[in-house]
Amino acid sequence: MHDLVDTARPGDEVEITGIYTNKFDYTANVKHGFPVFQTIVEANNLKRFGDEEIIELTNEDVNEIRSLGRSKGIGMKIVNSIAPSIYGYEFIKKALCMAMFGGEAKDVGGKHRIRGDINVLLLGDPGTAKSQFLKYVE
Repeated sequence: MHDLVDTARPGDEVEITGIYTNKFDYTANVKHGFPVFQTIVEANNLKRFGDEEIIELTNEDVNEIRSLGRSKGIGMKIVNSIAPSIYGYEFIKKALCMAMFGGEAKDVGGKHRIRGDINVLLLGDPGTAKSQFLKYVE
């Protein structure tokens, strides 16, 4: 709402900070005969990705990445490198790894291929380090 309107377009990668809440839907309540609530995120901050400066990899960097990719247990090394100061929550760390490195490629009209859309929404009780996970992933 307000100043966040039109700051991002469909297809942009964004990080949204807001309040996850529900909204009573009166029309659905009348139609179904029981209370119906919509879940929404009231955003109070929006950060667009892709506006950062692009850094090119050297041949030495590429060779080091390939050698790391061939090493044994690289998956768990990556999982353990996300938010190392936060104990436990391996399932969340694995989900973030899958979001960063996974996805089905899209073939746009046979012209070029792009990474598929992946969205992660972390919900939980206060004090479960949700914001800390996102700081490590950035």
